[in-house]
Amino acid sequence: MNGWQFVIHQDALETIDALPSSDRREIRKALYALVNDPYHTPDAQIRPPGDRIYLVKRVRSYYMVYWLDSFVREVRIVCVDSPK
Repeated sequence: MNGWQFVIHQDALETIDALPSSDRREIRKALYALVNDPYHTPDAQIRPPGDRIYLVKRVRSYYMVYWLDSFVREVRIVCVDSPK
């Protein structure tokens, strides 16, 4: 254990809860993988002007958007969404 943990926004948690069980399991595995290796290479980045860099991890047909708070060693999950 490297001391990192994940924090999930309520909307992301509600999205995960509504997914089919096999997708929930895959999302959960991806969350633990991020905590074990938070500096892995993301699948994409989102760089809004004047804001923090958001990282994107693809899990099956879903995208997890997150950012790293290195000061408190947290992976902050902002949203989980599917492509529109």
